Amino acid sequence: MTDGRRDILIIMGRYLPGYKDGGPVRSIKNLTDFLGKEYNFKILTCDRDHGDTEAYPNIKVNGWNCVGNADVYYVPPKGFSQKLIVELARQVDLVYVCGCFNDYAINTLIANRLGKIKVPVIVAAMGLFSPKEFQLKYKKKKTFTTIFNMLGMFKNIYWSATSEMEISEIKHQIKATDKQFFIAEDLPRKVSGTSIEKEKKAGNLKVVWISRIAPKKNLKYAIEILKKTKSNVEFTIYGPAHTEEYWEECKQELAKLPDNVKWDWKGNLNSENVVETLKQYHVFLFPTLGENFGHVIQEALSAGCPCIISNQTPWQDFESKGVGYVFSLENKSAFVNAVEKYAVMEQSEFQKVTEKVHQYAIEVSNNKAKNTGYRDIFNLNWK
Repeated sequence: MTDGRRDILIIMGRYLPGYKDGGPVRSIKNLTDFLGKEYNFKILTCDRDHGDTEAYPNIKVNGWNCVGNADVYYVPPKGFSQKLIVELARQVDLVYVCGCFNDYAINTLIANRLGKIKVPVIVAAMGLFSPKEFQLKYKKKKTFTTIFNMLGMFKNIYWSATSEMEISEIKHQIKATDKQFFIAEDLPRKVSGTSIEKEKKAGNLKVVWISRIAPKKNLKYAIEILKKTKSNVEFTIYGPAHTEEYWEECKQELAKLPDNVKWDWKGNLNSENVVETLKQYHVFLFPTLGENFGHVIQEALSAGCPCIISNQTPWQDFESKGVGYVFSLENKSAFVNAVEKYAVMEQSEFQKVTEKVHQYAIEVSNNKAKNTGYRDIFNLNWK
């Protein structure tokens, strides 16, 4: 314990200045922003972003770096040794591991099972056990969970879930008791109270999509929605092509968009620039196959963008709050109609929507920070 605050070691695949992993990086950044004055956060992570061959510039590798409200220890891709994890665990009050299928998570679980880690170990599920997510590389994940269940690797740990539903999903694959679970919803980005104004002409709509270009994020479905729109739409895509084959399929569909829909791909977008970039657009379209939290949804709300999303996220009350729409992916026509509803709005009507969306984002941010379950997790004393 340092200066009266508990020391928390977070182990994760990538962190700042990386941004290609999206949600996990943002989750931990928001966590340190909100709780950095209550706890000393130490982060063990990789020294480069997803797919990069070189380390970030201007960092100390195999040593500590001050990054915002955390001290970050960067290691090369194969540097998550059990020896290092145990050494760092001796210096803290609690270990928090993001995910359980990576080398760093496996080494942590093994070290813990062997009794080498003397402080509580918490594994954050990170949405990995949702049915659709678990189906990706299913054989590998099922083999892993089966073997680790047999070896008792999950007995002496705790789980961090974002909802009762996620707890149920974890229990479907992992042998665990109710006492091993904590619920802590992801913390959102802090929202500025500065008012947002947007120019809007009736019959025209600037639609934006931001995420990794991968099947789970469902860009192709968004394109199919826009194929059926009648209004003039400017469709802008941001995000790295995580799956090249899928991106090629998307480009083939983009080429089939009607003349009233113009599209552009802007490539990667640094996480720190997301909200300011989103302010340039009217509507965020995101028919995702599933999100544990959906940081980009919260960021769109923070930028005053009403959201048209699938019902595969925790965000379910948009229509009742007047800040967007939530639909089943089986109801494509509903997505199309929602796009058209915003497209026909003129300046004054849409500005009222923008203000309502921004205020909703502020309220959500404040409420989640006040009632976070992370304090219950980080105040654990013993396994």
